[in-house]
Amino acid sequence: MDLLIKIAAVCVPAALIAAVLRKDSPAMAMLVALAAGCVIIFSTLGAVGELGGFLREVADTAGVSSTVLSVLMKTVGIALVTGMASDLCRDAGLAAAASASQFAGSAAALYVAMPLMRGVLRMIRELI
Repeated sequence: MDLLIKIAAVCVPAALIAAVLRKDSPAMAMLVALAAGCVIIFSTLGAVGELGGFLREVADTAGVSSTVLSVLMKTVGIALVTGMASDLCRDAGLAAAASASQFAGSAAALYVAMPLMRGVLRMIRELI
C-alpha cells in the first residue's frame, strides 16, 4: 500500500506539471513524463524482485522448469518496457515509432520464447 501511495505522489504532480508544460514546451513535458516513469520503475524494483522470488518458489513447488519461468519473466519484462516506450512515443506524437516499438517488443517476446516453442516442436515430432 505504501508503494501505491508513493507512485501516486509521483504520478499526480508529474501529470499536472506535464499538462501545464505541454502547451508551451512539449519537449519539457515529455521529459517530465519520462522522469516520472523512471522514478516509478526504480521504486517498484524491490517489489518485482520479491515477486520473482515467489514465482521461483511456486515453480519449484509445482515442478515447473526454470526455463519456463525464465521465459515467462522475460516476456513480461519485454511487454512492460515495450508498453512504456510505445506510450512515450505516442505522447510525443510519434505514432510510427510507437508502432515500431510494439513490433520490436513482439519480435523480442517471440525470440525469448523460442526455447519453449522448440520443446513443443520436439514433443510433436516424438508423437508423430
